[in-house]
Amino acid sequence: MLGDVWFDDADGQDDSELCRLCRQGDENAFRVIASRYCILLKKNASRYSESADDSDDLLQEGLIALHDAAMTFDENAGAAFRTYAGVCVRNRMISAVRHQQAMKKRSMAAASIEEAENVPSSPESDPLHAVIMSEELEHFYAFLREKLSSSEEKVLDLYLEGLSFEEIAQRLGVSRKSCDNAMQRVRKKLRCLRR
Repeated sequence: MLGDVWFDDADGQDDSELCRLCRQGDENAFRVIASRYCILLKKNASRYSESADDSDDLLQEGLIALHDAAMTFDENAGAAFRTYAGVCVRNRMISAVRHQQAMKKRSMAAASIEEAENVPSSPESDPLHAVIMSEELEHFYAFLREKLSSSEEKVLDLYLEGLSFEEIAQRLGVSRKSCDNAMQRVRKKLRCLRR
């Protein structure tokens, strides 16, 4: 865990030099960097966490990201180490939070599936019910074929596909008003079926 211990860096080595030393295997150089960026890590961890446990986990992720930043920093790339490290830390923490959320969703989905498997079978799963529904659907489609005009059928089909009246009008090459009228007639005929 990253503590509040501040290592003596009174020698005034800058971040670039410390990163070079890190790449050469100098563990103390990274301790100095970690000490310098302790506040940055803690701020980001508290910003992205939902609880104290999450904050500790994110602090660890941030420390790993800071180490990666120290090992990959290129002083000739044009950005200061503070900027580069900040981006690396934020990205790693955000990625960790997203991963945690995805895992929670998966476990909730798995729990839902288990619950669904334990629910007694519904009438819809009864074979007799399926036959009756099939006959009712066939009756419904026969009614539609008999009662709806060709243009009404086309409008209804596209409407059931989720298209708006503007999209239906464009697809059929007619005005929005005629689509609206066709749909009104369809609704009226369907109301007759319910009686």
